[in-house]
Amino acid sequence: MLAFPSTSTSPAYALPMRVAQVIGITAPVIYSSFAFAYSHMVMPPIVAHAPEKVLAKQWLHAYQAAPTFVPPLVLSGTVANVLLAYLSPTIPFRLLYGAAAVLTWSIIPVTLFYFEPNINGAGKWKVEEILREEGHRMKEQQGALPSPHVHTGTPEARRWAETVGMRDIALKWTEVNKARYVITAIASIASAAATCSWTDTLI
Repeated sequence: MLAFPSTSTSPAYALPMRVAQVIGITAPVIYSSFAFAYSHMVMPPIVAHAPEKVLAKQWLHAYQAAPTFVPPLVLSGTVANVLLAYLSPTIPFRLLYGAAAVLTWSIIPVTLFYFEPNINGAGKWKVEEILREEGHRMKEQQGALPSPHVHTGTPEARRWAETVGMRDIALKWTEVNKARYVITAIASIASAAATCSWTDTLI
């Protein structure tokens, strides 16, 4: 068994480590809960009952609200688990915390470089098509990083959006979004398993 890094046994680091353990578990859990709610509680009733224009507005509002909470949860969960991986007393703990950190962090590139060019971009393109008469316009993406307030869809995603209804896009989005809450749920389980086992070794 590897020895604890010296900082992990210091009383001065006890509270920060406990805080990191709490954040390492709860941040991905909270994100996973939000993503689950979006796919199973928010979108289904909207898709089932809202007229297309209302659906377009509600989907866009829900989609654009996510960046207010996603980055803080993902970043805090990632940093906490990276710290815990570094301070872990054994290789299995390090692997669990490391896996939790990687899985939590993966939400950012998956969202930016998969969701945005594809389903998110298609949704924004369709929203503009539906709401054009109301003066809704989005600028094209400038620079490397996408934004929820500009067009990010690939030409293929835009062509697909023009051939389907907003309901089809919203339903597809709820299905694709399931991967994100599964990923972060696994991250939470990995972090919790390491923390509970670590606590047992200290008792």
